[in-house]
Amino acid sequence: MPSFLVPAGVVLAAAAGQLSPWLALAILSGCIILAFYQSSAKPSQVSTAAEAADATRQQWDYIIVGGGTAGCLLANRLTAGKGAGKRVLVLEAGSADYNHPMIRIPAGVLKLFQGDKDWNFSSVNEPHTSGRGVYLCRGKVLGGSSAVNVALYTRGNKNDYDAWDHEFGCVGWGSSHVLPLFKRTEDDLTGCATTNPEYHAMGGEWAVEHVRYQNPLSRIFLQACKQAGLPMNDDFNDWSKSQEGAGRFPVSSRHGVRVHAASALLAPALADKTRKLMVLTGAFVRKILLDKQVAQGVQFSADGIVHTARLAPGGEVLLTGGAVHSPHLLMLSGIGPREKLERHGIDVLHDLPGVGENLQDQPAAVVSFECPKNKRGISVTSKIRIPHTTLPHPGPALEWLLQKTGPLCSTGCDHGGFFRTSAASQDCPSPDLQMRFLAARAVTADGMGSFTKFRDITDHPDGFSFQSIAVRPKSRGRVVLASADPEAKPTIMTNYLTNPRDFGTIREGIRLGRRLAEQPAFAEVLGPEVFPGIHVQSDTELDAYISDSMHTANALVGTCRMGPLDGAESVVDPNMRVIGTMNLRICDASIMPKLPGGQSGACTVMIAENVAEILLQGCK
Repeated sequence: MPSFLVPAGVVLAAAAGQLSPWLALAILSGCIILAFYQSSAKPSQVSTAAEAADATRQQWDYIIVGGGTAGCLLANRLTAGKGAGKRVLVLEAGSADYNHPMIRIPAGVLKLFQGDKDWNFSSVNEPHTSGRGVYLCRGKVLGGSSAVNVALYTRGNKNDYDAWDHEFGCVGWGSSHVLPLFKRTEDDLTGCATTNPEYHAMGGEWAVEHVRYQNPLSRIFLQACKQAGLPMNDDFNDWSKSQEGAGRFPVSSRHGVRVHAASALLAPALADKTRKLMVLTGAFVRKILLDKQVAQGVQFSADGIVHTARLAPGGEVLLTGGAVHSPHLLMLSGIGPREKLERHGIDVLHDLPGVGENLQDQPAAVVSFECPKNKRGISVTSKIRIPHTTLPHPGPALEWLLQKTGPLCSTGCDHGGFFRTSAASQDCPSPDLQMRFLAARAVTADGMGSFTKFRDITDHPDGFSFQSIAVRPKSRGRVVLASADPEAKPTIMTNYLTNPRDFGTIREGIRLGRRLAEQPAFAEVLGPEVFPGIHVQSDTELDAYISDSMHTANALVGTCRMGPLDGAESVVDPNMRVIGTMNLRICDASIMPKLPGGQSGACTVMIAENVAEILLQGCK
């Protein structure tokens, strides 16, 4: 049946009693939404064999390896203003489908994890996760992880960046220097730019707002925090005050639609036909081409054919693949720890021991409660589904489509706070715990498992959860080669929880979640504790639960650490040049010497702004 006849057929079937009213409404809503996207979506940049061949016949001022968060910003900045006339090639291994409805709709994140827009990595050799590998989401689409994450926009605090400058030798990366870079991209819609312009700005490409929906359970959470004597925080990105407190997290969205690097930065650049910008998707970079440690270009495959893209004189290769792909590509190209490269038969062009080391991520665990039966329908999970089905409820779907409000505007974890627990290091004054509140009962003890399994459950009970995250983790891991085959995934050894302070932070976070659930505000909606269960009380019992259920908060950074030229673990200098090479920089989350206490996405945008500024000023 032609798509334009489907609504008429549904109406007739419903009138004849062949479909239930709920099912008829759901199908009609789906048809309306599908018709909207078919009529409004602009064609994506799609690579062809001819385009790939054309890229090999030109020389490029910049070859950007990775069309993710940093890569999209660089493509924008390096082809405009002082960069006008520069020839820029972006090579992205993933798809061009950055305008997909499940990306635009924030709640669509439920459909993105472990889908075709996710690299779907898993860690291995974890000593403290009960022998489990931990699922790690990384975006495999233009926009990268900014297109598939939970969209929270928190920068960390002032101390994080001052430590980069003073403790890690990253001169020029202190808080006073990076703050203008954050503001350059920001378009604040929360009102903070008006009341607090020192720390916020309007007019940038990256819109930041509060979710245009608030579940009743989320309001109860804030009331409970007040009753427990916890401070409130109305602006987590205000560095003039403590980061501690509970509140609403700002999110990357504009009027209820997800904002990510491809939609905010790459799409406008591609629409400007005066720019000399080419973007190839499905283009997997296999190797950096070097001549006596000077980058000459890259080798990439597209549609099964291996191609070579070459730099123009004075050009540079800019790696923006993130904390997994950037060190992996360096090692495949002969740059990395000698012993590990030789083990796989790779010729060592430059022995750089820090490549792949210093991997950091934020481990997390949940405490979750079920609501009484008489509160059926209060959770966000009940509001977005037709009861007893996996079908989307037509009400929220139409509300988002017509007004860009309602529960589909939320990825589910936009309330919470930052707190300092008894496990925090005495030498660090910043909070060690981030708590995210979810107006939903967990499906499994593994929080990421709840996201991926909920979509298949037809009758999920109502409830609420507290996710505790070691936001400034102490444990360190590494990324190493699994094979000399470029298309073989690298081995990711996160070493979660190897530092006992990370156990302590999460343990105390679970206890805080329980204390909040006991506050009067939750009395009418509080049912049994589902995870970990009231029988889990002692430190030993809680640590065992954490080991069994720990999951990632998706903030992988650090594997190409920035530092001084003589630093034993440095991979890039403060200008992001790969040490011991020429015409090669790394410009993504992998350069962070230490993970800021927030989400890594905002910081990655700032890093890309910084390198764009350096390049446009002519600093080599």
